[in-house]
Amino acid sequence: MKDRQRGAVVIMEAAFVFPIMFFVVFILLMVCEGYYQYARVERACLVAAVQGAARCENPMLETVQKSGQVPTSTTASKVRPYRYIFTQQSRQIAEEMEVELTETIEGMDCLAFRGMTPILEKLEMDPQLNVLVSAFPVECAFKIQLPIRMIFSDEDLTFHYEVTVVQPIGDPAEFVRNVSTVQDYLERNATVTDYLQKIQDAFKKIARFIN
Repeated sequence: MKDRQRGAVVIMEAAFVFPIMFFVVFILLMVCEGYYQYARVERACLVAAVQGAARCENPMLETVQKSGQVPTSTTASKVRPYRYIFTQQSRQIAEEMEVELTETIEGMDCLAFRGMTPILEKLEMDPQLNVLVSAFPVECAFKIQLPIRMIFSDEDLTFHYEVTVVQPIGDPAEFVRNVSTVQDYLERNATVTDYLQKIQDAFKKIARFIN
C-alpha cells in the first residue's frame, strides 16, 4: 500500500514538474537564439565599421580586397583626394557599406527556431570626417520575433535590439594633404597673406625687444 502511495506521489509530481521544466528549457533556448542572432548582427556591424573606416583611410582597399592586386588605373582604384574636406566622397563609401551590411543581415539564417532571423528596422552610417578627429559610426536597429504568443494575444513576442559601433579613422597622409591645401588657399589670398605678415613682423619686434 505504501509503495502504491509513493508511486502515485511520483506520478503527480512528474505531471506538474515536467511541463514546467519543459517550458523553462524551451524559453531558455529561445532566449539563447535571440542573443546568438544579436551577437551575429553586432559582429557584422563591427566589421562594417572597421571596413568603412579603412576604406575612408584608403579608398583603394576595396579594389585590392576584391581583385587581390593593386589597380593600375585611377578609375578602378577609386582615388578620392581631399575626402575629409569634400565629405560627399565619404558618403559614397557609407552608402556602399550600407548595401553590404544590409545584404549580410538579411541573409542570416536561424539556428534552432524557424523564423527567428533578424529583421532590419533602421541602418545608418554617417561618417564624421574632420581635419583632426574622424570616425565611422554604424547604428543598427533590428527585431527578432519569437515563435510563441501570449494567451489571448494576436501579436508575436518580439525582441528589439540596437547596436552602435564607432570606429576611429586615422589617416596622417590625408591630414597632411588637407593642411597643405588650406595653406595654399591662404597663401593665394592677399588679405590673409598681409595679415599673417603683420603678425610675423609683430612677433619679430617683440623678440627684438625681449633680447
